[in-house]
Amino acid sequence: MSGRPELLILDFDGTFTDVDAEAVPFLRTYREGLAELLDASIDEVWPRAVEEVQRHPDAHGFEFDGKIVAPSHADPYILATSVAHLVLAERDALGLAGELEGLFRRAYATSDTVFRPDAGEVLDALLGLGIPVRVVSNSHTDSVIAKLGKLRPDAVERAPVTGNARKFHLVEPSPPDARFDAVPDHVQVDGLDRPLYLRRGRYYERLRELWTELGVEPAQTLVAGDIFELDLALPATLGARVHLVGRDRTPRWERDACAGMGGTFSTRLSGVLDAIG
Repeated sequence: MSGRPELLILDFDGTFTDVDAEAVPFLRTYREGLAELLDASIDEVWPRAVEEVQRHPDAHGFEFDGKIVAPSHADPYILATSVAHLVLAERDALGLAGELEGLFRRAYATSDTVFRPDAGEVLDALLGLGIPVRVVSNSHTDSVIAKLGKLRPDAVERAPVTGNARKFHLVEPSPPDARFDAVPDHVQVDGLDRPLYLRRGRYYERLRELWTELGVEPAQTLVAGDIFELDLALPATLGARVHLVGRDRTPRWERDACAGMGGTFSTRLSGVLDAIG
């Protein structure tokens, strides 16, 4: 696609926000809750588990149906989930794994709201382009709307939010269609020691709804997000332009995979403006 897109689809948490700063109270609450769940201190086992995940990042991550669907390094929330499973395994307590989802929700509610330094000015610029802007996030709709409203009070009306996008669900969309049928099950990415799964049907449903509503094709769309695997790999496969809003520590394989699908990368949110041209 050349020229300006006709639709902008933006992730929010981690894309517009400083996820490491936001997650500080979450991590404290999550660790305390895990210790309470085990009824024992985890002060020694937690650091060991963190070291193990960081030493072998591709072997850990957010799982769906037994498959890793988001990398362990993506953000502190996924890292904490990966670490918690190792802690439970070391304590021979994997039977408690079903409790982690509730623990995650309780801890997530304590997270701060910390925006990237250029978030406000970039949002102003995007909303001023005269191009439809939509936010599609894994986070709960109410949470994203509240944060977006703090950034710019009128942004919620100008950039409608779709939350609970379930970008990690490896399922078929409903109804099926030929466009999604052409998406391969997975791709192998240089530098990543596991498959990168693409057939994320619930996320596709959200994308398809926007394309249908606005009469726009994937090739006329720019999608920006901070996790290539979750936010960008599927739309890029479908022909959309993508931009990865990363960090200094974003691994080389993510940057290369994004570039290999025609995408661009920046460590500042303002890189989205450059991607639009």
